[in-house]
Amino acid sequence: MTLGNKSSFATGQKDVTSAGIAEQLPDVSIPDGFKAIVVAKPGNTGYIYLGNSKANAESATVRFDRLEAGDSIAVQLTNLNLCWIDSSQDGEGISYYVEQ
Repeated sequence: MTLGNKSSFATGQKDVTSAGIAEQLPDVSIPDGFKAIVVAKPGNTGYIYLGNSKANAESATVRFDRLEAGDSIAVQLTNLNLCWIDSSQDGEGISYYVEQ
């Protein structure tokens, strides 16, 4: 497979309404061979947790533990909606970037 430059990109944000109740990231396709960048919003005062399901994002023993304000992670998946996020504070969240 040959990877090339992309002609576009998608960005967005997602907040967790209530801490402890994980929410699914939006339906955004990620081209084969590319990654999505997920960044904890700079204004967050708590932590963001990631999981591959609602239950896993809410589980202190299974989830990816943790992103502080400004931290980022790259995920190489087929769609951003395969990620779920939870937070330690109501109303905090992430921004994302996906080359299209």
